[in-house]
Amino acid sequence: MQTFTLVENDIATTYHVDGRKLLAITQEQDVEDVLNDNKRMQNGEKQVGEMRLTSQIPPIFILKWLNEEHARGNIGLKFADKEFDQIIFRKLRDPDYKWLRCS
Repeated sequence: MQTFTLVENDIATTYHVDGRKLLAITQEQDVEDVLNDNKRMQNGEKQVGEMRLTSQIPPIFILKWLNEEHARGNIGLKFADKEFDQIIFRKLRDPDYKWLRCS
């Protein structure tokens, strides 16, 4: 078995191949810094400037949510369209995803 990895936008995509057949694709991103930033802001760290950051979502989660929706049959969903925005807003209100919020 051979593997090779491509990194783009901080997401590492690893292809695991056996001969000519593709066996699996995995994607990973180190999100520790983003989650630590979110936690600091939740704990009262002041934000500078007039605008306030409400959440930081690592791109790997956006990709995961798009893939989940596609697996549910929502194959017409696109990044940043109104329907996907509503999915993101719903997830950000869910207590299970509070670690993505900054306030």
